[in-house]
Amino acid sequence: MLLRLRAQPTIGLFILAGRNFLSTCFRYSSPFQLILVILIGLHLIPIWICHYFPTQDGPSHLYNAQIIREYWNSSYQFQEFYDIQWSPLPNWITHFLLASLLLIFPPILAEKVFLSLYVICFPTAVIYFLNSIEVGKRTVYLMVFPFIYNYLFLMGFYSFALSVPFYFLALGYWWRHKDNLSVKTIILLNLILVATYFSHLISYGLALISLGLLIILYYYKRPPLLLTHLCGLIPASSLMLVYLPSSDLLSGETPKIGLSRLPVLLTKLLSMEILISWDESQAIVGYLVSGTLIFLLTYTLWETRDMQSDRNAKTYSYRAMFLVICLCLLVLYLILPWSVGPGGWLNDRIAMLVCVLSLVLIKEGNHGWWRFGVGGWLILISLLNVLQLGYHCQILDKELRAFNAKVMTIEKNQVLLPLFFDGMGSAHRIGIFVNAGNYYCLDNGGINVANYETNYDYFPVKFKDRFQPPLPKKEWVVVLHWQPEEIDLCSYAQYVDYVLLWGKPDPVTAKYLEICYHNISTDGQLKLFKPEDLNQE
Repeated sequence: MLLRLRAQPTIGLFILAGRNFLSTCFRYSSPFQLILVILIGLHLIPIWICHYFPTQDGPSHLYNAQIIREYWNSSYQFQEFYDIQWSPLPNWITHFLLASLLLIFPPILAEKVFLSLYVICFPTAVIYFLNSIEVGKRTVYLMVFPFIYNYLFLMGFYSFALSVPFYFLALGYWWRHKDNLSVKTIILLNLILVATYFSHLISYGLALISLGLLIILYYYKRPPLLLTHLCGLIPASSLMLVYLPSSDLLSGETPKIGLSRLPVLLTKLLSMEILISWDESQAIVGYLVSGTLIFLLTYTLWETRDMQSDRNAKTYSYRAMFLVICLCLLVLYLILPWSVGPGGWLNDRIAMLVCVLSLVLIKEGNHGWWRFGVGGWLILISLLNVLQLGYHCQILDKELRAFNAKVMTIEKNQVLLPLFFDGMGSAHRIGIFVNAGNYYCLDNGGINVANYETNYDYFPVKFKDRFQPPLPKKEWVVVLHWQPEEIDLCSYAQYVDYVLLWGKPDPVTAKYLEICYHNISTDGQLKLFKPEDLNQE
């Protein structure tokens, strides 16, 4: 019941965006509405044509959601190994949504439904935002679709993926209601920001910064309204003060800010590296999207070159305001480090937001041939992208099926130690096997020693203090994943029931396995081991 109640505000916000999206579609001709619906449907195909949708962290989120779902199940031993932090942490929405879906669907199907919601909500929210700023930019809507299956989403960063629609929903909602602020408007805006916080801290912080800049730029000549709108953000902003003082974000070294990586970051941005994940061939779509975006922005600059601002106007044009926000995000992208505290991929996250946000700057041509040509080109890019995604998804799905060939071998309530020596498989940038050991712990109450989420304070599931990790280091899961030779597998044999091995192990690990474990099953790169009987002489 608690899971359902907590999930309702989030689902309600998605429904709100969906309703506005549909109303937007119905304002236009039937063919364009049909095109949008077909494109959304086509982008659902990669999720449903494969059994295991290949991501890096996705299996971990699914497993931890099941821990929350089954925490009070007396037939499982989750309460013996795990604690759940019920404090207001970021990333809760993903776990609550998945846990709620697990009330209805089996795990693999629940994940597919969750991913489908994301695929629907991403273009819905961005189109809602674009339509809020300027009604009728239909061609630009088509530019949204190549960004759905971005690198961060396919890394399995589900919380961040969900936070992107909330970011644009917040900006679009404020813009629509900026001139008729009411108590209801303030409450709904804060609910959207709260949902953004519970999705991901980065998008939440950037949403507050973006809204703050918009308010200042829009109301700079009207101080009372400026102050009123800024005060309206205070309730949602207070969540930052609740989380940060006790988080690990402030406990590490001071982030190194600078321009030392400027050439590399600019190259990544211009090549749209955020669209490359499963295979190098996705760079084709990346370059096509990048070239198209540069062309459209250049066209906009040319078309607006003679426009002069009205000095008597009460505010700037919307393009000027969003250009300032895009430039601010771009500066942050270029100067911030790869990680702050335990959180990584900071530049990629900002790049994702700034690329999609830049769509609002585009000015459409007035001629029918322009819209037909650019629109047709964008549809072709989306079709090529879907074909590539579907093809590579099936290849990686076969590899994951091979990895999970012995899932049914694991009995109920077993402790599993997964070790991988081929984390990528055929994937280009995604470690599809890194967290795939979680599949072996679904629907059986299994305990995954390599449950990486327990190492980070922004996830709700933690190992109990009495849990014996393989290493005394704080981030021992990272060592377990990438330096397993540092683990004394013989000493740790008393704590595990199974060791899952994928790939050819290093000599140290191979020696430990030979001495202290016996192989019970081999299937290609996959091997299952059980500890030797310690009581046997």
